[in-house]
Amino acid sequence: MIKETVRIFLFFFLHLLVFLILIIASSNAEEKLFTCKPTIAGLQLDNGNYYFENDYDDKTPLIDKLTTTQFILKEENIFYKNNKNRIFEQLIPYKSFLNIDLPSDDLNSISKAIKIFQKWDKILDLPALTKDFETYIYLYSFHHKDNNLNHSLKRISIDAKNFMVSEITVPMTSKTPPYFVARLCTNSRF
Repeated sequence: MIKETVRIFLFFFLHLLVFLILIIASSNAEEKLFTCKPTIAGLQLDNGNYYFENDYDDKTPLIDKLTTTQFILKEENIFYKNNKNRIFEQLIPYKSFLNIDLPSDDLNSISKAIKIFQKWDKILDLPALTKDFETYIYLYSFHHKDNNLNHSLKRISIDAKNFMVSEITVPMTSKTPPYFVARLCTNSRF
């Protein structure tokens, strides 16, 4: 499983490198920056039940742990920044992601993640909510406290007209359960 994840990570890293070069080459293009704060979050508990909280609840321990994200819309491209310590990284359109030719081991890992995305869609009734959303995939990697590299697959749906974002995250190399975050965004600049 870890070899599969590393292979997927390397694949995405090379694509991100190409996209970063494109970013630098087209730095004069019009862009819009959105800052997005979490408003709803949920995760599946060990007992199989689901826990949800809203930012207006009295206690929001899950939301309080989440970062503010940023998106840049630049012509046809979307760039994502999960926290202030990361750089902006280009998101891959979901339709393009589904057409990538990967080895069968990698496809098995991705198929598991897609099944989890679909399960969350059913729980949240997202198909009705996301018809106006553009959906992207993002392989998120970070060093954990124990210095191990952890990978997650995020499916991010963006509704730029209504300043809303939906994120479903499936950890690939940690025991963290998959989780959902809805965010409201503000347009920081044109």
